Amino acid sequence: MTAISSQSAQRAKPSAHRRPNTPANKTPARAELLSLGFATPELCQPQVQICAEIADLLELKDKALARWNRIVRGSQIDSRHAVQPIARTIHLSTAQRMQTYAQLAPPLAQRACQHAVERARIAPEDITDLIVVSCTGFSAPGVDAELITRLSLRPTVRRSTIGFMGCFGAITGLRAAAGACALDPNAIALVVCVELCSLHIRAASDLNNQIASALFSDGAAAAIVASPNRINHRPNRAHNSTTSAPRRQPIAAIHPGASLLIPEAAADMTWTITDSGFAMTLTRDVPPAIERQIGDFLRQAYPDRPASYIIHPGGPGILTAVQRSLDLPSNRSDLLAARHILRHHGNMSSSTILFVLDHALKLPAAQLPALLLAFGPGLTIESLSLSPPPSS
Repeated sequence: MTAISSQSAQRAKPSAHRRPNTPANKTPARAELLSLGFATPELCQPQVQICAEIADLLELKDKALARWNRIVRGSQIDSRHAVQPIARTIHLSTAQRMQTYAQLAPPLAQRACQHAVERARIAPEDITDLIVVSCTGFSAPGVDAELITRLSLRPTVRRSTIGFMGCFGAITGLRAAAGACALDPNAIALVVCVELCSLHIRAASDLNNQIASALFSDGAAAAIVASPNRINHRPNRAHNSTTSAPRRQPIAAIHPGASLLIPEAAADMTWTITDSGFAMTLTRDVPPAIERQIGDFLRQAYPDRPASYIIHPGGPGILTAVQRSLDLPSNRSDLLAARHILRHHGNMSSSTILFVLDHALKLPAAQLPALLLAFGPGLTIESLSLSPPPSS
């Protein structure tokens, strides 16, 4: 993940935002979040061990090593997961990395999906729509086609793939699932985010590659989204049993949300395909750009302040920027949930926000309505609103 970004000498003034005709959290919900599921690779290493190995592989010395150690200390990460050891990845070509992705992404996605299906207490054949989100690999037939066989889904399931949208891809996936449910009152959609970021650690010692190499990790997260009509009328049954089981109550109702593109910061967060993996640019100007824009954007898109903010932990600086702009106390449980996931998992790109949501909902102070916030190339601020489900 190397950098190709040149930092802008001058920044454009923050763009003016127009309030949507219908506030993003007031649109009637036609879909509900039924369950979440998760999976991480078996290989989990302490951050200090990973970063010492990377320093050796990159042959960092003197000032470069001192800078690397500062980046690692500032990451606020204790451990990360990877599908294979870094030494096996760092010198691979892009073609070899994609071959590894095609081999290792489907089983990781399968585990997350099975977890979500079990939690939802549905049968795999109940699923009508499958949405796969990933920005770390490409193959065709892809993860979506392979999951049909691995999960015993119907061959008639409607499939979509959301690619290369970065860390806000889960929100796009949930919105697509909600759209499927709005079109079909009998729909049950399975969304799975699977990211193998470790496949793009590269043998380059520039600043942006070091930042990316210190933050990103591997993981998968899945969600079951259903029409309220389907939730209220589907049979009471466990997915792997003919006996009756209590119906799972929905987690939340899903609303369309709102999005903001910050074109003047477009070069500050990018993915670029190179001959030795995907190059990630994540400059130090990202947190200030988010801090300048997110407050006004959310006040106009969501006039009613949510009870909880579920924030994608792109890095410590991004969390601090959101906290400052929204004037949030640092000891809020929702902020602590984001920092907890960052500390124990690192940045798993699109899947991370669902890990944060699940962890936040388990805390005693968990409250709805909640606002999901994630960030990605563009520079993009993406949001989705969750409210208490009427069918509960």
